[in-house]
Amino acid sequence: MNIISVITPLIIVALAGYISTKSQWLSKMQLDALTKFTFYISIPAFLFYQMAVANFSDQVSPQLFAAFYLSVLTVYLLTWLINYFFYHKDNTENINQKQHKNSAASAVFALGASYSNTIIVGLPVLLLAIGEQVVGIVFLIVTFHSAMIFTLTSVIATKHSSKTSSADKKAFNWLIIIKQTFNNPLIISILAGLLFNVLSIPIPNLIADSLILMGKPTITLALFILGASLAFYQVRDELKFIGIASIFKLVILPAFVFISSQYIFNLSSIVVTVLVILSACPTGVNAYLMAKAHNQHQETVAGTVVVSTLFSIITIPLWLTFIS
Repeated sequence: MNIISVITPLIIVALAGYISTKSQWLSKMQLDALTKFTFYISIPAFLFYQMAVANFSDQVSPQLFAAFYLSVLTVYLLTWLINYFFYHKDNTENINQKQHKNSAASAVFALGASYSNTIIVGLPVLLLAIGEQVVGIVFLIVTFHSAMIFTLTSVIATKHSSKTSSADKKAFNWLIIIKQTFNNPLIISILAGLLFNVLSIPIPNLIADSLILMGKPTITLALFILGASLAFYQVRDELKFIGIASIFKLVILPAFVFISSQYIFNLSSIVVTVLVILSACPTGVNAYLMAKAHNQHQETVAGTVVVSTLFSIITIPLWLTFIS
């Protein structure tokens, strides 16, 4: 399997974005407008449609969920703790934005270390390695993975911002947390799509075609924005934590998934392969958009997406070889 042919176009699109802003052909204001369209229209359209039409009936398994999600939550917790206790950023101009023992920044960092690029990388790799029978499992994992980890990150980040912005911490209001969390267009689109799926609500052809059309540029736009944003960040200052996040993403998370799926839950060899490869995928671009939306760890998550994508050219084939 030629993993390079899957990864290389992703890098080229991100590089095009980087050159566009570094050369000042694309301004910061123009990039912000493009990001707004992507985050509020294109990605929600893509997520809603995929969630609404996905077929989960013959794929749902408690063991499958447990093997994957318990591993993801374990890595999320470990990386949250690492960032919370060991990350320092003393060169910030605004002391309120210092990220030492910052739960919001830790949540975003944990997202970057545990959220997989399952659609752009995982699905093509698994189709090449196994075949079309993996599609149902992939979308099952993709859908609930996004819903769980985006919601968790949004709740923690919103809770932190509500506490720090309030003069009286005792006046913390869960209603505000829920409201701000579900204002996130990614969360809304996923949950709305799930509702349509569960209730078997049909989507008119005209609307479905429109959603498909709006969702088509999602992957390209997200990668382009990621590369373009790197021109504005000092990623070299975050190399240590970019490395930590990448190691957790490419090595530790898939190791946890392999142990849980193979030895704890005794899943079939095909399911084990699918779960391990999905967990071994590089960090998903949407993690960066979440970091940007919460204004936390943009440099670290952007760097993690790039570094983990580059090194996944080596690690994914190694995992496939190891499993087989």
